Amino acid sequence: MLQVLHLDGADRPVAVLVEGPALRLRRQGIADVFAPLPRLARVVVHGPRVQWRTEALMACLEGGVPVLFLGARGTLAGALVPVHPPAARADLAALLDAAASAPGFRRRLEDFCRAEERNAILALVRREGGGSCDIGADLRPAAVRRRCLEGCVAPAVAAALANLMSGLASAMVAEALARRGAGPQFLMRRTGGFGLAEALGRVLAWHLWPPVRSLAATAELDAAGVLMPPSRRAAIRAFETAELAPRRDRLLARLAAVLAESL
Repeated sequence: MLQVLHLDGADRPVAVLVEGPALRLRRQGIADVFAPLPRLARVVVHGPRVQWRTEALMACLEGGVPVLFLGARGTLAGALVPVHPPAARADLAALLDAAASAPGFRRRLEDFCRAEERNAILALVRREGGGSCDIGADLRPAAVRRRCLEGCVAPAVAAALANLMSGLASAMVAEALARRGAGPQFLMRRTGGFGLAEALGRVLAWHLWPPVRSLAATAELDAAGVLMPPSRRAAIRAFETAELAPRRDRLLARLAAVLAESL
């Protein structure tokens, strides 16, 4: 099973080098750690204190390991993926390329993401309401998020945790899109592109409110409103044990089916 490598230099800077088929992680005062590239699904970089050697980045590209960068507040800031797609492209990549030239493509993607997010919100509301859902309630994402935050013991901490969870989910989707051969125009928001990774990451993040609520009781923020390193590490552990990968794969399969019907 492929592993996710999280790099966080908040406590002490980390230098990323390459040695043979592995990344070599070097921190002052502790022994070097080796992360074999063939065992990595993706690398997630938290914050600016992770120092990369160019050859280490090249090794990730050549090994087909996406590198995702999260900003200080946990949002997806960028993605490093190979220019050339994998030799065997998944159906989703071909469908995205074919549909991108069709009229109304962006609207279809927006409609799909909006519908999936609404379904995820409805599932959360039903789960939180003991199996019943007030359809008349305001189910817009911003309104539901506000109600979720108001129900937490520390709303500001919960907001920071929710932002991090959404960023981690977006990184997970970006990795899956890159491995399926989707072009960079679908990984990040840019002129003429569509931030599909972020949009689908927001869908998955609605399933993470139970751990957000639990973690908010003990997590701490620094003076700038950023999660303290121990709290961030606890959130990352909660995310990685939430087993979202099957849910992500089903979400991408539904997207492929919708695109196939529209062509």
